[in-house]
Amino acid sequence: MFTSMSSLEQQLYFTLGGKNQRVFTLQDIIDILNISPQHARNLASKMIKKQVAERVKPGLFVRIPESIILDKQLYKEDAVLIAAKSFDKAFLSHYTALSFYGLAERYTTQIYVTIPQHQRNILYHEITIKFIHVIPHRFFGITTMEYSNEKIPISDQERTILDIVNKPKYAGGWTESITCLQNLEQINWNNLLSHIKRFENKVLARRIGYILDNLENISFPEKIKNEIKKYSGNNIYYFDSTRKGVLKQEWNIVVPRTITEAFHA
Repeated sequence: MFTSMSSLEQQLYFTLGGKNQRVFTLQDIIDILNISPQHARNLASKMIKKQVAERVKPGLFVRIPESIILDKQLYKEDAVLIAAKSFDKAFLSHYTALSFYGLAERYTTQIYVTIPQHQRNILYHEITIKFIHVIPHRFFGITTMEYSNEKIPISDQERTILDIVNKPKYAGGWTESITCLQNLEQINWNNLLSHIKRFENKVLARRIGYILDNLENISFPEKIKNEIKKYSGNNIYYFDSTRKGVLKQEWNIVVPRTITEAFHA
């Protein structure tokens, strides 16, 4: 197998192997071999033809391990690593982040990635990597986690709370989102408040306040509660686009019955 690779291809292949780096980018090739972008693209194309690498999307590749090649098996890389390296500015989010924090309720074949630009989803074998676009000033609340010998970018817990309340469809819908939040044990309240204000969405702030106020698994500090109320103002808001429900006066928000029932699902 290895005699079929050129010296540069072998250098890249074994350097990646020595670093236990299973997912690599065009820039990684350029940096490791000190070659031009065009040369790197050509080299990657040849390695794909030789079946020692797999192309996921332009500029993103999977290194096929030696054992797989020798045994001629089908190799599937961990899609989380692919998602984490899909773009320079990107972080795992929504239901994927809930899973990392031990809050999710089920396995899903979708991996959610937040990025500050529009991007087509990636289908990698049976896994869909779904990209969620946010405007640049809402690209914040990111931390890193150790995963499979690499550091991957992921939304911090408070940003994850904000994200699934903002777009519950990326966390299984309202019932599942609230069920996941009922698994929370602690919250960095100052961090959450900072994220809410920075996101600049008063309806979202009111939703978050109402939901957290109705969770029995956490104690909602009065100071933070009052700060969220002060920030979101005195207007009456609807919880969702149905514009139906009962007015919850403490939060000045009209809440559908399906949401109130979700707390007891």
